[in-house]
Amino acid sequence: MSKYEILSVVLGCIATIVSLVVWGGQRKIQREANDLQRATSELAKKQLEILLREEKGKDAARLSFDIFKDGKTYRFRITNISDVAAKNVDLRLLVKPEDSPLVKNDYEAKFPVPILQPGGSVTLIAAIHFGSPTAYNAVLSWVNPDGAEVSEETYAAL
Repeated sequence: MSKYEILSVVLGCIATIVSLVVWGGQRKIQREANDLQRATSELAKKQLEILLREEKGKDAARLSFDIFKDGKTYRFRITNISDVAAKNVDLRLLVKPEDSPLVKNDYEAKFPVPILQPGGSVTLIAAIHFGSPTAYNAVLSWVNPDGAEVSEETYAAL
């Protein structure tokens, strides 16, 4: 064999080794790209679920319940914090009837609230004294615009 033939065989072997190394690196990069594509696909699915849930939630009312001090008087407040009206809003405190801080005449005059518009609120006098609890569990119930009845347990503290 001549020098040129040996040189050709050596260069051919080097080229083969270089190709195998590059081919292995490309396979690794392709695997990483496939993993990244799967992760992106899963993320897109989750984002779509969140968007659908939010879109569905736009048709539902959400209410908040809190206690606040108005001068010397404590008051319960129910506020519609959604973009749609809530109908037939009602409040039930989870206390013994004799321990209820609600003023009966005030409650009966206001509840159930026929329609509570977005951003609207209704307040009730809270007859709280030194022996009263500092927090109250309550059940808020209402009807969404689509006719679905909702009942939600909530909590308010001083």
